[in-house]
Amino acid sequence: MPNTQFMSMANKKLKTDDQTGDKTPVFFFCLQRLLLICCVSLLSTDMTSAQKLSKFYVSSSHPSGILYFVLPQTYFRNPDTKTDFVIDITYLDHKDSATVNFTYTDRESISLESITIAYDNWLYKTTVKRIYIDMAKSRWHYRYTFDIPFEKLPLFYRSKNPTITIKTNSERTITLQTVRRWRRNSEINNRIVQIIQKNKESIAVK
Repeated sequence: MPNTQFMSMANKKLKTDDQTGDKTPVFFFCLQRLLLICCVSLLSTDMTSAQKLSKFYVSSSHPSGILYFVLPQTYFRNPDTKTDFVIDITYLDHKDSATVNFTYTDRESISLESITIAYDNWLYKTTVKRIYIDMAKSRWHYRYTFDIPFEKLPLFYRSKNPTITIKTNSERTITLQTVRRWRRNSEINNRIVQIIQKNKESIAVK
């Protein structure tokens, strides 16, 4: 059975506080809750960011430095054939360029010769080298590689809508456009590049 005398005294105390306008305890209680929520939110964001980054790249020690591998990602697609363009990046931190490997599928038998990356006011064109060609489910799978200056990667990932153009030996031009996930995941990749840059700076200081 509830203690009616205690409840009556508590109600009188609350009423007295309301009449005198003393809201200090309530204010500090709300402030404490707000600070707690902010702290939890920041910790949660940091943990989520770390989890996201770990899904996108790995790094390991190498006799010549640190070797970074940005895992395969699908950011581009051929809008005409609805086929994906999958890329992965390997970078050894003492080098000036990164190696980009890509896989492209097509119904036609073709030989790729060059690739052009266009974003903002910058173009990067280079020849590509074949790794292997395979066939599965009536589609040709082309695996090629090329190098790109490491200093260009931050510009590439900060671009809102880059395009990729592939030239074949038959003068056919294949234009690839970004998919929806580009904007979100390009920000993550840009953070990976920043981590690599910071590690390079710390090594240079030593």
